Amino acid sequence: MKSKIFSLLCVVGLYGCVEEYDVRYQLNTDVLTVEGFVIDQPGTTVRIGISRNVETSSFTQPLKGCKVEIVSDKGQTIALTEPVAGVYAAPTSFRGTPGTSYQLRFTTPDGKTYRSDQEKMMTVPDIKKVYQEFDKNGLLDAAGKRVIGSTVNIYADFDDPAAEENYYLWRWQSYESQNICITCEGGQLNFTGGTCQRINSRNPPTYDYQCTSACWEIFYNPDINIFSDKFSNGRSVVGRLMGKIPYYSYSGGLIQIEQIGLSKNAFFYYQILRDQTQTTGTLTDTPPAPIVGNIQNTADPGEEVVGYFGAASSRKVNYWIDRSIYKDAILVPILGRAEQLEPTTPFRPPTYPCVPSQFRTPVRPEGWR
Repeated sequence: MKSKIFSLLCVVGLYGCVEEYDVRYQLNTDVLTVEGFVIDQPGTTVRIGISRNVETSSFTQPLKGCKVEIVSDKGQTIALTEPVAGVYAAPTSFRGTPGTSYQLRFTTPDGKTYRSDQEKMMTVPDIKKVYQEFDKNGLLDAAGKRVIGSTVNIYADFDDPAAEENYYLWRWQSYESQNICITCEGGQLNFTGGTCQRINSRNPPTYDYQCTSACWEIFYNPDINIFSDKFSNGRSVVGRLMGKIPYYSYSGGLIQIEQIGLSKNAFFYYQILRDQTQTTGTLTDTPPAPIVGNIQNTADPGEEVVGYFGAASSRKVNYWIDRSIYKDAILVPILGRAEQLEPTTPFRPPTYPCVPSQFRTPVRPEGWR
C-alpha cells in the first residue's frame, strides 16, 4: 500500500468528495499526515493519519480520537466531530468567510498538540464556461507510445479579477455508470455470505458479478492543476484544460469541476508537491523528500508533519459529457479489461450490491442524465 497525502475539500462518502494524491516517502519512522481546507460552502473537513514505512512499502492509517477545532481571527471556534475514522468534519451549517483567517488546532490521543499557521480565505471567480473536445488518440500507454483509448478533454473559461494576486487550484471528480460490483479472482461468489469462494482447480477462473441496482464509479483527477495570474492579471483565461476523461462507454458521463482560490503559501505548497511528483514521472513516484507544510507540533517544532491546512473559496460546476456525437472512438473498459461474467445456470450467477465507498456510490449523482 502507499502512503497518501489527502487534499480534502469535502467529507468522505455521505459527507461529500475526497480528493487524494498517492505519494511514497522513504521514511524510517511514523509521520503525521494532515490535510484539509476551510471552505465557504458546506463540507469543511480535515483528515489526520499516520504514515509508516515498512521495508519497501508504506501505508497510512487514520488517526482516530483526536480533539480537533478550527479558530478564526474573529474569535470563532468551530469544534469538529469524527464521522469517519480519521476524518474530522465541521457542522454542516458552518461556512468559511472570504477575508477571514483560520487556524487548525488539534490534540492527538497521546496528548500531543499541533496547530497550523493562519490561512486567509481568498475569493475566487465563477467558472464562465465548460466545454469538451474529442481526442481519438488521447490515452497512451505508460511509455507514451501506444494508443490505448480515446478521451474527451474538458476545458473551462473564467475571468481573472484585476488589481490583485490570484492563485488557483482545480479539482474534478467524474461519474460513470458501473455494471460490475464485485470481482472474484480464482473463485465464484457465495450466495449466502456475499463473499468470494475459491474454486479448487489448476486454473481457477476470475468472475465479475453484476450490480443488484444502479451504481456509479467515481474517478478523481490524477494530477495537480494549479495556476498563478502573474502573467494574466485581470484578463479572461480561455481554454484551461481541466482533465482528459477516458472513453469508458458510448453513453454519457458526468464531471464535477471545482475552481478553488488559494493563498500564496498554499499555492507554493502545491507547486512543490507537483514539481516533486509530476515532473519526475507520475504521482506515485518517490519524491526527493517529504513535503512538509504549515502544521507544527507546539512542543516540538522540529517534528516533520506532512500536509497542509488551508482556507479556500470554491466554485463548482457540473458538466454532462456527451459522447453520442463521436462515432470512431476507441473504448477504454472501465475495469481495464473486458467483463468476465460467470456462465448462467439455474439460480446462478448471483448479483452484488453497490457498496458505497470513496470510489463508488449507489446514489444517483446530481446532474446525471
